[in-house]
Amino acid sequence: MQAFDFDNTIYKGESAFDFALFVLKKRKRLLRYLPGIVKILLDYKACRMSSDEYLERLNKYAPIFLENKEFIQKLVVEFWKKNEHKLYPHILEKITPEDFIITSSPYFLLEPIMEKLNTTHFICSEANLDEGKMTYLNFKENKVKKFVEKIGKKKITNFYTDSYNDKPMMDYAEHVFLITKGKIEKIK
Repeated sequence: MQAFDFDNTIYKGESAFDFALFVLKKRKRLLRYLPGIVKILLDYKACRMSSDEYLERLNKYAPIFLENKEFIQKLVVEFWKKNEHKLYPHILEKITPEDFIITSSPYFLLEPIMEKLNTTHFICSEANLDEGKMTYLNFKENKVKKFVEKIGKKKITNFYTDSYNDKPMMDYAEHVFLITKGKIEKIK
């Protein structure tokens, strides 16, 4: 069994950040929150926060961006029409039906494109769109915990990721492949 991170692994970029920018273009009044969102992204990429801190910081902005469930669901579909081309075809080819996509991206964001990802097994962050907040963050050590909770102690043969934020998953997997700008390098 293989497991794949999503952002910067299957998708060229950070899908949640790209989606936030997409929402900003549709709701210009939210532009004043951009510096705070960028700061969260930079701290995330630099591995400078725990899962709990990341969830707390995201929920500072989530109610503002997720305030209307129907509008957000409509925007997610529009977002993927515009950004589906950012999926790496050579990575998609590696995904089989028994593989897992284990990501910190929220489920609602990936839902419209799940059939294009060659598997039905997803472990994602969760949001309550009715309340406009993130409820679970699938980040760092939470990825392994949720995988084991869902599957048991089944071993991952190959894990594909772009980030050392996934160190717990890297340690759990037998082989690890680091994706950098679509290029694959075996590091374990």
